[in-house]
Amino acid sequence: MPAMILAQGLSKTYSSGGRPLQVLRSIDLSVEPESFVAVVGPSGSGKTTLLGLLAGLDSPTAGRVLLDGQDLFALTEDERAEFRARTVGFVFQTFHLLPTLTALENVMVPLELQGKGRGARQRAQSLLERVGLGDRLDHYPAQLSGGEQQRVALARAFVHGPKILFADEPTGNLDAENGGVVASLLEELNREARTTLVLVTHNPALAQRAHRVIRLAAGRIVEDRRGGV
Repeated sequence: MPAMILAQGLSKTYSSGGRPLQVLRSIDLSVEPESFVAVVGPSGSGKTTLLGLLAGLDSPTAGRVLLDGQDLFALTEDERAEFRARTVGFVFQTFHLLPTLTALENVMVPLELQGKGRGARQRAQSLLERVGLGDRLDHYPAQLSGGEQQRVALARAFVHGPKILFADEPTGNLDAENGGVVASLLEELNREARTTLVLVTHNPALAQRAHRVIRLAAGRIVEDRRGGV
């Protein structure tokens, strides 16, 4: 089966104080469709940089990334953005909800940006009900708890049916109870939607849910093993 995500020779070097700082070193990675992969490792190991490159949010110094067979960096910046809008969903540690929109309106945004306004309200409402927020549709982010805001972000990430979902520390700003709820919902939604999920986490319990755990250290993959599922 062709890989849903394929990275070949992926490297990233930044300039720090006028000196090169190599954050990723020749990463080769293949992720099968519908799999759930957790990327772990100490701070500074390159986890978030890897996620950004796999998603096409940043450009590598060397190497290439194919998502669903598309070479990301053979596209222009605008073409990459359009491809991501169709193919990729994101969940971030800091939620990134629009403060002037209600929960329902926040979830509808990806569909409206793609010109899929017809049925958007019904689809968004259905997903918010699925994550237990059917009674919070008209609430603004400031009126929601952190756990509720992250559940809105989950619904928004899945609303347009992405083939690939990237999550960067999705439970990092939550207490243990809310983090567990969000982790369970993320796993369930991913399984139901048959999405390919790659997440970065420091949370061992969340990583244990993954089919596969990849450990980074000093910009290299030092371990690639089956997860606890």
